[in-house]
Amino acid sequence: MNVKSRKEIPNAVITRLWARSAGRCAYTGCNKILWQDILTRRNYNQAYIAHIVAAEPDGPRGDAILSPKLCQDYENLMLLCDSHHRLIDKVDVTGHPVNTLYEMKLAHEERMEQLTDIQENKKSQIILYLANVGPQTPALTNDIACQTIIPAYYPASTRAIDLSYRNSINRDHDSDYWKTEEDNLIKQYKEKVAPLCGDGSTAHFSVFGFAPQPLLIKLGALLGDTHAMDVYQRHREPPSWKWQLPTETINYKLIPPAKDSPIVALNISLSALVNDQHIYKTLGSDCSIWTITIDAPNVHFVRSPIQLAAFRQIARSAYDAINYRYGQQTPLHVFPAMPNSIAIEFGRSRLPKVDIPLVLYDNNKETDGFSKALTIN
Repeated sequence: MNVKSRKEIPNAVITRLWARSAGRCAYTGCNKILWQDILTRRNYNQAYIAHIVAAEPDGPRGDAILSPKLCQDYENLMLLCDSHHRLIDKVDVTGHPVNTLYEMKLAHEERMEQLTDIQENKKSQIILYLANVGPQTPALTNDIACQTIIPAYYPASTRAIDLSYRNSINRDHDSDYWKTEEDNLIKQYKEKVAPLCGDGSTAHFSVFGFAPQPLLIKLGALLGDTHAMDVYQRHREPPSWKWQLPTETINYKLIPPAKDSPIVALNISLSALVNDQHIYKTLGSDCSIWTITIDAPNVHFVRSPIQLAAFRQIARSAYDAINYRYGQQTPLHVFPAMPNSIAIEFGRSRLPKVDIPLVLYDNNKETDGFSKALTIN
């Protein structure tokens, strides 16, 4: 390879490449900073400018016609770290054809442009809340949450606000589980979220929750509806937290009770059916049962924020109707079977100054059905 005959890349092209790549390796999944040593933090240039079509015809991915034509062309250049420069040019040339490298370059530079073009009103503070659900210990990383909100919003800080009681050994059938989790949730909210709401420094929140439904309702009640926020849902098929286009219109139904009794219950049958007999078993037969449901309750039905917004309307209608009929002092006993995002929105929909108190129940086979978990006064 005749290196001496290679044309030098113009400084203007090099500057543009550094800027468009944000000084990071463009190889998919790497993103390594190339102006600073990751351990010592000393600043020095450790970048390699790689040719997609080789600068010489006999080089990696070289071409007799294109190599001399594209050797100084910005679109033919990638900013890479040493490891990935060696990988594409020496270790695995055949595994890195021209089209693959073009796609890497384009995807990296588009991502860098999105992330550096953040307007103030596009920033969102991420809130995570996880708690043990039966034998499951849910996992959700900061990176997944950040990727989920882009491009609608961009993370307001490098780390999410985490309200979880980390490494808890308590399970939702343990006697002290609910008090421990509720106390921690209130404490974390007051320390980490309330100040941001109070000083007006945060215009928007993105909320991710995976926990037993009484705790998610409590979280929603703490967050309230006075600040702009988006609540996200974990989808099983395909596995993702990103909202998807709705496949159907959801017809939520609010069904009033057949009789009025001193004890008032709300059956929320959305992800599964809650049998009224289980409510009578818990509260006694002399109770009025209101119901929020859909035509075919299932765990997968909520796929978009449009469906979530429709639930907020029916929840508000339920609060208003029950307030009007029974007065603001009568407790509402809530028996929920609903997706996590809807549980949070049910709590957010409650107006603390005017709505009746909530008594929240959890369905757990370890405790033989529904049992009282939390109250919201």
